[in-house]
Amino acid sequence: LELRAALHPERSSSLSNIAIALRTQFAQSGQHKDMEEAISLHREALEVLPVTHPHRSTSLNKIALALSTRFDGRQEDLEEGISWHQEALQQRPAAHPERSSSLNNFALALCTRFQYGRQEEHLEEAISLHREALQLLPALHPVRSTSLNDFALALWTRFKNYKNYGLQEDLEEAISLHPHARPAPHPGRSTAAVLANRPKSEFLANMSHQIR
Repeated sequence: LELRAALHPERSSSLSNIAIALRTQFAQSGQHKDMEEAISLHREALEVLPVTHPHRSTSLNKIALALSTRFDGRQEDLEEGISWHQEALQQRPAAHPERSSSLNNFALALCTRFQYGRQEEHLEEAISLHREALQLLPALHPVRSTSLNDFALALWTRFKNYKNYGLQEDLEEAISLHPHARPAPHPGRSTAAVLANRPKSEFLANMSHQIR
């Protein structure tokens, strides 16, 4: 970073890489100063990129995710993260290879906003974004199962909170997504990856009891 001064074309990349390393360190140590410094570096990385820079949407996504990691009920972190997700999505049009990722991240942030504010329109928008994200992913895409899980959980959230409004179809759609969301065993898949996927899959499996 020291060799890439303020006007260096790769300074943003260096700032971002250090920020990611600090976020990894935070995940291991739990030291909040690491996350604070990471967010500061992500901000600086974003500031040096012009609005039309091809990597700006990636930088926007990184700072939004960092704010989500720091979020502990502070509404300002949540709202700022949502604004960055929204801008990142605007810079990733229909044909952009990362549009599905932006849609999903934006939707997850809106689901979190719903959990705190309980405004139905936030959840409705999240479900719409999840649905669009899923439509952009082909059947064998490596992150399709994650997108299916996130979409199903959003539908389950709407059913759980508004089940008196006749949204039984939400529950049924969520359950129908469950078999497709669980990836087939793969000999090269790590144990950590299997365990990381298990909580959502088990949660969705338990939903089936609601309509028996």
